[in-house]
Amino acid sequence: MDSKTKKILICFCIVLTNTFWSTLSAESASVKKAEMLNEHGLQTEAKRELINVLFETTDESEKAQAYYLLGNIALNEKRLSAALNTWNTLIEKHPNSKQTELVKGKIAELTEIVGESTTETISNAVALSYLRRADFWSKNKDSTFKIDASWIPRVEAAIKWYEKVIVEFPKSPAAKLAYEGKFRTLLGWKVPYGEWQGVRADSKYIPQLLETFSSFEADFPQSGSLQAFRYQIAQSYWRQGNYDKTREWLNMTITIAGDSNSFYKDLAQRRLENLKGND
Repeated sequence: MDSKTKKILICFCIVLTNTFWSTLSAESASVKKAEMLNEHGLQTEAKRELINVLFETTDESEKAQAYYLLGNIALNEKRLSAALNTWNTLIEKHPNSKQTELVKGKIAELTEIVGESTTETISNAVALSYLRRADFWSKNKDSTFKIDASWIPRVEAAIKWYEKVIVEFPKSPAAKLAYEGKFRTLLGWKVPYGEWQGVRADSKYIPQLLETFSSFEADFPQSGSLQAFRYQIAQSYWRQGNYDKTREWLNMTITIAGDSNSFYKDLAQRRLENLKGND
């Protein structure tokens, strides 16, 4: 074999090897892998995997999903500007994707939030020096806007946003959190230096509480929160002196627990014993 042939073979082998490793790398970058990493709290690794998808794969649907998930992770990490920029890139590069349909209606809301408090990366050294001097003289200013919520119905305001999640993202993890947040809101809490809210303040919220529980149970029948919520409903009736309804929900809690020796079954039994004097 002459030297010229050897050189051609060597070049061919190099090209073949590079192609092999490039293909292997592309196959190793996976949205599914990133989703699993993110699910298990490995956000840094998940982001790296998604960025690899963007640069190493040719599947446009995978890239669209990668941009979408990168924006989601940034949003969860409260890096609002990064989330907004990532989703704007998604809309620009993949205008007809289902992921774009999911986010483009939310861009205005996210832009509004970013406008309240944002941290941008400044590459212009002169502008940065000016900003630092300005911040020196106003360093005690509020970094977020304060909102006077007096006289605003807090329960109704909160419920509006929980319901948007439930309606727009049905049966999703976000919807599950929204149901739980809505239920706890209706149960009530005490505003610092203020009055009780929700059922703790007014029994008018009881129908909404029951409707929220019923919908939550229908959408998430295996949720571990259901027994706790049943007991909270019983407790709400107990606070109002409605002992018949209290017994009804306590017995439901016990019946559903079956033979298991669960915390809420034991608690419900103890509360029933306590109620005997009210027969």
